[in-house]
Amino acid sequence: MTTASLSQIIGTAVIDVGFRRTLLNNPRKVLAQFDLEASELRDIASIRAATIEQFAEQLITWMNEHEIGWEQLHP
Repeated sequence: MTTASLSQIIGTAVIDVGFRRTLLNNPRKVLAQFDLEASELRDIASIRAATIEQFAEQLITWMNEHEIGWEQLHP
């Protein structure tokens, strides 16, 4: 697991409208550029959300299930 990649995904989604739109509509396309393991890419790309807020909620749920906390993203 690369927490740096998760941090980059979240940060980019917040500031880049085009990235955010693609993340919501075709997540595998934008997530492929990050250093994620195949299972992580599969899991995160399977998130379906209409808004970035919904995506974030589901990502946090996924992180909790995998015991990845925000403190690991920003030590």
